[in-house]
Amino acid sequence: MHIKNVPKIISGKVKRALKKNKSIEDKFNAHYYYSKVWSETYWQGKLVFKAPTDLWVYQDILFETKPDLIIECGTFHGGSTLFYANLFDIMGTNGEIITIDVDAMPDMPQHKRIKYLIGSSISEEILKQVSELVIGKEKVMVILDSDHSCEHVAKELEAYHGFVTKGCYLVVEDSNLNGHPVFSGFGHGLGPMEAMEAFLPKHPEFEIDLSKEKYMLTFNPKGYLKKIN
Repeated sequence: MHIKNVPKIISGKVKRALKKNKSIEDKFNAHYYYSKVWSETYWQGKLVFKAPTDLWVYQDILFETKPDLIIECGTFHGGSTLFYANLFDIMGTNGEIITIDVDAMPDMPQHKRIKYLIGSSISEEILKQVSELVIGKEKVMVILDSDHSCEHVAKELEAYHGFVTKGCYLVVEDSNLNGHPVFSGFGHGLGPMEAMEAFLPKHPEFEIDLSKEKYMLTFNPKGYLKKIN
């Protein structure tokens, strides 16, 4: 049967099966997360600290949207930053990355596409520098992966959503915290997911792109936000 001929009305039995599958997905996501194998995930010898499935999704997004600039809040060891730079190399685009962190780790990867900024992502000084660096960039993507407290993520969302251009993504990482499905009680019951839930109703120009969760293992549930207007 062709997919378009499948009835739109989903039976109660199918709904229960979908709910059961979601429970299985949550259990697997929690099992994978608590295994901490992701803390030993490397790209070109640099620690990445992400699920490989999310890295593949980033590859999909970069190829689809071909941003001129990625603004990454949260550098840590720089593995993901180098990953994005290498993807731009492979694609042959002019893509660049601005990556921001409060600390500079030793032996950060060096690449002509990467610019490091040291300081708080929500400080006036850093935001001023970012505002200057985005001038002339037609396609801009933002990734929030620094302090995962609800308060900080909320401030980052308000500070950085305006840099994102139509058709590109604003990604809120580690929205799996605070029981979604890991570390219930994180941040006294408030985490990245709760920051997004407060942000989205006020910003209809963004929509959750659930297609980016197609691999069923993600640290960023409902966190792939596409700018549609």
